[in-house]
Parts: sequence; C-alpha cells; structure tokens
Amino acid sequence: MKIPGKLSISDLTRKVENEEIETIVVAFTDHYGRLMGKRFDATFFLEDTLKNGSHACNYLLTTDMEMNPVSGYSFANWELGYGDFHLVPDPNTLRTASWLHKTAIVLCDLQNEKTHRPVAEAPRT
Repeated sequence: MKIPGKLSISDLTRKVENEEIETIVVAFTDHYGRLMGKRFDATFFLEDTLKNGSHACNYLLTTDMEMNPVSGYSFANWELGYGDFHLVPDPNTLRTASWLHKTAIVLCDLQNEKTHRPVAEAPRT
C-alpha cells in the first residue's frame, strides 16, 4: 500500500528535475509539537543536506510558546551559551507538503554537534 504524499529519494529527484518540487522544509518538533527548521533549495538538499545534514540553534528546544528561554535545561542555557544541534534528515519521513507550493518536508533527528550523540531532550529521540 502506497502512503499518499510519501516520497522516496528517487521520487524526490524526479520531482525536482521536473520542477514539481523547489524547496524542502528540514524540520524537527519542539516540546510543544511545533515544527522548527528551515527551507532549502531542493537541488541543494539532494546534493548536500540529505547526506551531511544541517544545523539549528539548540535554543529552539529551550523556549516556551512565546519563544522565551525557559531555565533548567543543562544542554543549553544562558550560562553555557547557546550552540547548535546537528540536524539529521530521516528519508523515511520525506513527504510532499501539499499545503505549500512546490514543497516537500522531511523530519530530522537531533544530534549533539560535538559528540553526534542523540539529543535526549528531543521528542524524536
């Protein structure tokens, strides 16, 4: 059974070549279930981001609904300073984003930028 909207890498490559997909949203969920991330040019995503991942500020897992930092996190806070996570795209989550024009979306796992270990505080971990 084919899942509607699900894309394989070859499906995505074909859709990019046919100019059906132009951007990829590379995202992760925060503690409130909101998608956080960024957009990439689809060709760049296929050539670089899919293999090498990307980065996002670890601040994004320490904020409340108004995006104000919440104290108590040991991995990122004002005292330590805020750094980056490594975003690792999960190709099994690649889908068309039918609500956005010529866009696909992929969910990412978060890794510590220095150790490349999974971030325990991330919802997908």
